[in-house]
Amino acid sequence: MNISLYIPCYNVSAYIDECLKSVFQQTIKIDEVLIIDDGSTDNTLEIVSKYNVKVLEHKKNKGLSAARNTALKNAKGDYIASLDADCVPRNDWLENLMKEFQSEDIAGVGGMLEEGFQENTADLWRTLYMPQHWGNERIENPEFLFGSNNVFRRKYLIKTGGYNEKLGNNGEDYDMSSRLKKSGYRLIYTPFAKAVHMRRDTVLSLMRTHWNWYKRFYEPTKLSNILFRVRYNLHCCKERFKRDLKHGNYHLLPVELYFPFDQFGRDIIYYLKN
Repeated sequence: MNISLYIPCYNVSAYIDECLKSVFQQTIKIDEVLIIDDGSTDNTLEIVSKYNVKVLEHKKNKGLSAARNTALKNAKGDYIASLDADCVPRNDWLENLMKEFQSEDIAGVGGMLEEGFQENTADLWRTLYMPQHWGNERIENPEFLFGSNNVFRRKYLIKTGGYNEKLGNNGEDYDMSSRLKKSGYRLIYTPFAKAVHMRRDTVLSLMRTHWNWYKRFYEPTKLSNILFRVRYNLHCCKERFKRDLKHGNYHLLPVELYFPFDQFGRDIIYYLKN
């Protein structure tokens, strides 16, 4: 059972050292660690050079989907694990993922991503309303496996055609999960494989990430889609507002009020550019 692990990197010097330290403390053997550098302009490459890793460089930024395909084409393992650079896995993270491969039709297993910072308003909002996990119970065939921390059988990723590079930095995990399930394979989510998300956000960076996540949901390339998105965002805003009031999260209310205007503005800019 050979395991390759890859980390897509783009200007991640603030995180990658801590991430790699945890990778090399895993309780199960990793046969190779690949760093896919997607055109970083900071000192990411200098930091990773301290570790026993194989570096694959993109001379220019190609996006997350392309980075995943570079890993897929160059990995040698039967299993290919993926970890975001701003994630720090628990020591038994990979071992708990691998335990779930109990039958040949299981194509992939994903773990729980816990938020490491919840002190400021933006980070708490992300924790509550943009979680990258499916809760505290094991789930067979969740909607999709989040790209932040998972393991797949490499042959099934190749068989389904690899990642769709047209999707760029968002949605490639959902797309791959959907294609695998349509091909008859199973996916497993286990909350016992834990990693910690070390990202910190401002309200503006949070809104940008949220918009990028949902850009292709009624993509705002026509006015009817923008109108639908406005209605949908207002509905979500209303529900979150009520939840924040109920749980005493009053400091999140300004974010809820700002949210629909921010997302509408981004929709309009995208519409005008396209």
